[in-house]
Amino acid sequence: MSIRSAVTGAAVLAALFIGLQMYGSAQHKKGYDQAQAEYMIAVAHAEGRARQIEHELTQEMEVRDRETQEQLEQVAIAERRAADERVRKSAEEYAARYRRDTALASVAAERQAADTAIRMFAELLGGLDEMAEVYAAEADRRRVAGLACEVAYTDAQGR
Repeated sequence: MSIRSAVTGAAVLAALFIGLQMYGSAQHKKGYDQAQAEYMIAVAHAEGRARQIEHELTQEMEVRDRETQEQLEQVAIAERRAADERVRKSAEEYAARYRRDTALASVAAERQAADTAIRMFAELLGGLDEMAEVYAAEADRRRVAGLACEVAYTDAQGR
């Protein structure tokens, strides 16, 4: 074997090695590019699904908020009706007491004292009624809000 044939063989072998390296590198890049494209598609699908879930949850929360608002409005209407009824009954009761007490009073001073006591009693009961109405309204609002919160928490735990 001559030097020339050895050099030629080495050159062919080197060219073959370089060609295989380039082919392997191209195949590797092709596989990497394909994997990258599949990954991007998977990410796009996941983001789309996340947006869909977020939209569904937002809609559910809006429905719950509307229902809660409607319940609060119903509570407020019921409170106003109850307060109107209490005031009407109290006015009738105070008027009956006033008529009874003034009919029984024989002296003007006694009438005036009875009138003052009844007015004071009426004002006291009216103030107590107003405060009870405030506390009851707040308790009802907090109950509705608490129930809505419990539903939201339960739904969040289920997902």
